[in-house]
Amino acid sequence: IESAAIQRGHLIVASFTSSSPLPPAASKFYKQHQIDCCIDFSQSALVHSHAEICSSVGIPLIEGTSGWQDQKDDVLSSVKKNNGTFVYGNNFSIGAQMFFRIVRTAALLMNSFSDYDVAIHETHHTKKKDSPSGTALTLANEIISQMQNKSSIKRIEDESVIAPHQISITSNRVGTVFGNHSVLFHSAADEIELTHRAHNRSGFAHGAILAAELTLSISGIFSFEELVFEKTFTHQ
Repeated sequence: IESAAIQRGHLIVASFTSSSPLPPAASKFYKQHQIDCCIDFSQSALVHSHAEICSSVGIPLIEGTSGWQDQKDDVLSSVKKNNGTFVYGNNFSIGAQMFFRIVRTAALLMNSFSDYDVAIHETHHTKKKDSPSGTALTLANEIISQMQNKSSIKRIEDESVIAPHQISITSNRVGTVFGNHSVLFHSAADEIELTHRAHNRSGFAHGAILAAELTLSISGIFSFEELVFEKTFTHQ
């Protein structure tokens, strides 16, 4: 992310890690530096505090951390309370956002053909903590929104039977894979497989920087999908 920001002519004011965390809202740090935006790809347990800090000091936050959806209502409530600007997404890759739309359209088409079942598989590096990935969950929700015979997600963690209304999600953790996601539409006659593969992290970083640039001219709470398809920014 830092490299992508510098390539687009931005100045990095500070970087924070688990050993050097984001200062509290009362810190003099925020008055001593001119900060246009903060980008967070850290840990799900820190999302709420980061959103609270940034919104209370008037700094837009780009939130790319995954695995915090159970806190979403509380996080967004904190941002709204402070009239903050907050952009969030399970995947900041422009290509992945296109993939979501492609899968949604495919699911809509499949809704007319009950012979087809659907499943999702994702593969990531061994250091990824959440499973299934946020991207896989987003794909499942896109499918559920379009297929009347699917209404819930089944995480394959045991040998229990998958009900007809469930979408199964399987996960692998191996090596240094950046993120592969496949959606399989299967029937007795044939199958259709749609796949998105991230070759590296540059796509995620580029999308996060584009979102950060856009917060200079917008305010409020947005999903990254909204920025990609409903707002205007330069895809360069």
